[in-house]
Amino acid sequence: MNNKNFRYLFLIIAFTLNLFAGSKWNIPLAAWIAPIFFIRFYRDTEKAGRNFLLLWLASALSTIISWHGATLFPLGVEIAFFFAVAPIGLIPYVIDRIYYRRFGSTAWLTLIFPIALTAADFFSSSGSPLGTFGAVGYSQRDFLPAIQIVSVAGIWGITFVVGWFASLMNHLWDHGFKFTRLSLTFAGLLALIIGLGFTRTLLPTQPKHTATVAGFSLPNGTMSKMLNQLNVEEDEAGFRQAVDELHAQELSQISKLAGDGANIVVLQEGAVIGLSDQVEKFLTDVSTIAIEKNIYVVVPTFDLGKSPAENKVHIVDPTGAVVLTHTKYGGNMFEGTLKGNEILQTVDTPYGKLSAIICWDADFPSVVKQAGAQNTDLLFIPSQDWLGVKDIHAGMATFRAVENGMSIFRQTGQGVSVVTDAYGNQFNRVDSFEKETTGEFTSIQIVQTPIGSANTIYPVIGDALGNIMLVGLLGLLIGLWTTRKRNVK
Repeated sequence: MNNKNFRYLFLIIAFTLNLFAGSKWNIPLAAWIAPIFFIRFYRDTEKAGRNFLLLWLASALSTIISWHGATLFPLGVEIAFFFAVAPIGLIPYVIDRIYYRRFGSTAWLTLIFPIALTAADFFSSSGSPLGTFGAVGYSQRDFLPAIQIVSVAGIWGITFVVGWFASLMNHLWDHGFKFTRLSLTFAGLLALIIGLGFTRTLLPTQPKHTATVAGFSLPNGTMSKMLNQLNVEEDEAGFRQAVDELHAQELSQISKLAGDGANIVVLQEGAVIGLSDQVEKFLTDVSTIAIEKNIYVVVPTFDLGKSPAENKVHIVDPTGAVVLTHTKYGGNMFEGTLKGNEILQTVDTPYGKLSAIICWDADFPSVVKQAGAQNTDLLFIPSQDWLGVKDIHAGMATFRAVENGMSIFRQTGQGVSVVTDAYGNQFNRVDSFEKETTGEFTSIQIVQTPIGSANTIYPVIGDALGNIMLVGLLGLLIGLWTTRKRNVK
């Protein structure tokens, strides 16, 4: 087989592995290996333009296949979107190829690709209404040692390490896997980073508090059915009756879980749906239960009587007072709701410092870092997902726990509900799609939850690494230009 055919084999291998890199079929190792073969394919090609198109096609198609159904877009829009954004992720391969062909394969130049990869990953997510969906770091959602990197450098730290590994492997490949002192040092640094991650997962600090936290979700399709009844069928009377019946069932379930020993009860995003007077009545009624049962209740409300609709979460304390109200700030343009101010609130309780955000909010680490800065012990994330995104989205939330050193309790409709500690260790996981609902509610969790914060660096430095990589990318581009001018002379 000649070198040309080998290159196409490398592209096929990379395409196949990319199907499992961060998608709904996630295998963490695939994200480490796929870039090795994408680099290998593109570096040695003589026809850069034509083979860039092949690179583009392989990258976009593998993403379309593995992410189909994980977006809210129609198929045609989904295909167009992934084809349009794919070239941004391929910029690092172009820069790597030019440096490689201009300067050869040296150990120092293994830093080119990870700098460009991290910069492109950070740029793609910064300012996006989608948040950090699709970031390279999320491919490690099932590999706890790698996730620990985010406690220092955020998800961009994982991108850099994954990219450096791929670049270093290609350097060693070029030299017959013979180590020089510098390449051995770089390999040792990568091994040390993962080793420290292993150590961090094995030696966690003990939580300051524990509490019995219970949660429940609505049966799959409940919210869609009720919204259709009001907005499509225009049956306001029927909608009001259905809402009143649902609220009565939810209040009864809260009382039942309190009777089962829950200190805190959590509902899924939008569980208290209705017109303004119905939402207000529910908050009054749940306050009475909180007083009677001496519990905290995390109450997500979706007020359709407001224009635009308001998607909020409230925490009601054992005195019946609403001690925290948060308005959702993530994804509002897609659901047509009032956008929140992106300021996280906390409340001190006998069980530690509590906070709450809603679903898509958790996809914006630069905002959620406020929780870490305030030493939040437990973050509630009431959510509502769909089949195609359920594992991806639940996994993303785990990164916020590790970044900010706090436990999370994610109660989800139509998806995966999960409870983790500050290191990403799962204490409970329930998938609403794994079995049919036989009662009024699904994804019921009653978990002895660890509550306590661990010191992390990310809330202090935030996305500094991402910004540094952007500056580094600019330096790489300037370097290419200046060396090109020198060669012309």
